[in-house]
Amino acid sequence: MPTTTAKLLGAVLSMSVLLGSCGGDDGGGAATETPQPTGGLVVVGLDTLDFDADQYTAGAGTVNITYQLEGVIEHSLVVEGREDDMRLVVSGGSTDRGSIDLDAGAYVLYCDIAGHREAGMEATLIVS
Repeated sequence: MPTTTAKLLGAVLSMSVLLGSCGGDDGGGAATETPQPTGGLVVVGLDTLDFDADQYTAGAGTVNITYQLEGVIEHSLVVEGREDDMRLVVSGGSTDRGSIDLDAGAYVLYCDIAGHREAGMEATLIVS
């Protein structure tokens, strides 16, 4: 299994470098985007109270999400306005999976653990 994880991380890093070289600056550095890999979207929560990307993309319909933690602090993942439809929770380096039906549009992903969103733990999900 470490081989699959290493391959996924390599692909994400390669895509980040590619996207970073495409330009675009919001004044705070280049935004990163992680495309939805075959089989679902992978979101990584970090102990720095952040996600591994500022923006994610997915196709409309059922979006399968794998939420991984790089760290030990407990984090959650919910979609703003759809909190009752899916809530993923990770801690101690764990992984959680879920799915949610989403129409095309822009959504906010965030951690609903007290104080985490306020500290900046949110990202945009573009569904097309």
